[in-house]
Amino acid sequence: MNKYLNIIICIFYLLFFSFPAFSQVLLRDEFVEETLAGKELPSDKININYNYEDLECIPIKLKIDKKLSTKELLQEGDTIVFRIRQDVKQDRKIILRKDTIVTAKIEAFLSRGMNGIPGQIIIDNFEVPGIDAKKLKSTYIKKGLNLTLFVLPIKWALTPIPFVGSLTNLIIGGHANINPRDTVTLYYYPNWHN
Repeated sequence: MNKYLNIIICIFYLLFFSFPAFSQVLLRDEFVEETLAGKELPSDKININYNYEDLECIPIKLKIDKKLSTKELLQEGDTIVFRIRQDVKQDRKIILRKDTIVTAKIEAFLSRGMNGIPGQIIIDNFEVPGIDAKKLKSTYIKKGLNLTLFVLPIKWALTPIPFVGSLTNLIIGGHANINPRDTVTLYYYPNWHN
């Protein structure tokens, strides 16, 4: 009996540890080969020639035209319209006028969830007229009310009582809202080199 058990274990180990090595050779991604073969894909906004020693930074303050919330049906890639809140100056010269339109895209949004997890809106790819996008630090993240630090201790304290700890799963975090009164700040680094 011991002999047969050792043979079964050896076969199991051989199959278990050798299969991943063979699967790399056997699997092909046909969709990628058909759709992207011979095409050159555009690279992201990567620039390794920045001069990080120059720290001159010009804040660009924006406001949104209409309220944006995770209550609404948002889609990744939707375009959002902002306006510049006040004139932006560099060396006492106005480089951006008040109420100039700036567009951006929703990179991701997360709906609020159980156990107090808040909703989030992540906005990036800001397009500011006359400003090189490679010279902007422009990701904006807005989060809703986070209740996890309130919910989790209560949940763990109530867990020994059957089914009572699970009731805290019903506590939901807050929606993420961006209102016209909120200020979204981008940072423009004019001396970063391309």
